[in-house]
This record gives sequence, C-alpha cells and structure tokens, in this order.
Amino acid sequence: MKYALITGAAGGLAGACVEELCKDESWTIFAADITEDGLNALVERTNERVIPVVLDITSKESCEAAAKTIESIAGKLDVVVNAAGIHTMSSLVEGNITETVERMININVLGMIRVNKAVFPLIKEARGRIINFSSECGWEKPQPFNTPYAITKYAVEAYTIGLRRELNFLDVDVVKIQPGSFKTGMHNQATAGYEKILETTEYYKPVLTVLKPLMSTAMAHPNDKKYLVRTVIKTINSPHPRTNYKCKNTWYLAAINPVPDKIIDFGYKKIVDIGYKIMKKKGLAD
Repeated sequence: MKYALITGAAGGLAGACVEELCKDESWTIFAADITEDGLNALVERTNERVIPVVLDITSKESCEAAAKTIESIAGKLDVVVNAAGIHTMSSLVEGNITETVERMININVLGMIRVNKAVFPLIKEARGRIINFSSECGWEKPQPFNTPYAITKYAVEAYTIGLRRELNFLDVDVVKIQPGSFKTGMHNQATAGYEKILETTEYYKPVLTVLKPLMSTAMAHPNDKKYLVRTVIKTINSPHPRTNYKCKNTWYLAAINPVPDKIIDFGYKKIVDIGYKIMKKKGLAD
C-alpha cells in the first residue's frame, strides 16, 4: 500500500485530487485541512481509504501531531502534496497590508515548510516525494494589487528549488506545480479583496474602476479543475517526474512576461488613463 498526504483537502482542487487518487486501490490518502466539516463531507463522497486529518498548518504542534498520526497508521509517506493556501488582493500602501502579507506568508509559505519538516522522516523512510503548489504568479511578473499573493508564490518557488537541490542528496524528489486560474474558493477571496480595496482606497479609485472589468473578465473564465487534477496525479505516479509542471497558465500574462518592465508600466498607465476618460464620458465612473 502507498500513502499520500494532501493538504487543503476540504477545498475544491485538493479535494478533487483526493477523489481521483482514491480510485486507485493501491493508495491510501491522508486528507488534511483545518475545516473538519469539509473533511467529513469529503470522506462521505469517497471511500474508506481516505483518512481525514484535522491540520492547522500555521501551528508547528498541529503539524507534528499530524505526522505522528500518519506514522502510527502507515509508518511512511510516499508523497505529500502541499495544496493548502489562501489568496487575496490588496494595495501595498493602503489598509492593513503588513498584517495581510504576514498572514499569507504564514499560511502559503511557512505552512508548507512546517508540513514538509514534520513529515520528512516519513518521506525519507519511503524514499517518497514532495509536491509543492506554486502558481503562475510565482514566475510571472506581479500584477497590480495581486502582489501580496505573488510575494508568497515567489517565496514558494525559491523554497522548492532549494529544497529540491538539498534533498537530491537524499534521493527524495521535490516537484513544483504552477497552476493558472481555476475556479476555487481563492477566486472568491480575490474578488472580495478587490472589492474591499475599491471601497476604501484613497489613491486608486480611477485605477481600480478601470481594471475591475478586466479582472472580472479574467475571473469569469477559469479552467476546468480536471486539468489540474490530471497534472497532480501524473506528478504523483510518474517514476521520473519533472522538476516543474505548468498547468493552464494564463496565456496573455505569459505573453507579456518577456516585455521590458518600462513598457509594461507605461501600458498600464495608458490603459487606465484612456479607460477612465471613456468610462467618465459614458457615465460609468465618477
């Protein structure tokens, strides 16, 4: 029997990965999340090889307790999939930006580090692998008001590369996955964060007013989660996984990434300046 730990399992994407992996009778999955009700619902729609683990990744003690639970049942871990995370949008100079970034780093970065540290002896025992969820935001140039999330994913990129090179000496694979836009609870978090900035901003009312339709359009066309599930299952089962898997990255963000920064900055300003004048003329802005 092979054993997997998947964090964030009460969420849509990680939960879908649990549902798919448990179809393979060779796997038992420890489905971990802080939301007990969500875990119970996941267990009800899967099978007996899905074991719920209530886990707070912001707590070292909770991570260590989860590792002990897994050790007592399985004695090893063949794979850990770090899929837990949060997302919001925020200005970098308004609101409670310090608290916002601290919370996101605590969950998206330090949470991943805590989990991997706690379960590593079990991974080493199985000569297993570690899979970390990054994002397209971890390699693309940060977009305005999405930078707090990008900060955490840039950190995940650096952490995962360093961890891979370190654990290479111990014959443990470390892989990162960079998803694009998928319909999850993170979409709701991002939208709520954007609305909050728009309501409270002192500096960016015209900017946010013009960019809102663009953001709404992007959010309205997320990718089907089946593509990401397929990528995760492939990464879990591949005898020789790649170091990095991109999955449905947003084409137009990827396209502008090589453009020189000065040109991108100029483009943003021109779009906002022209767009705001048009919206005012049409009565769509103050």
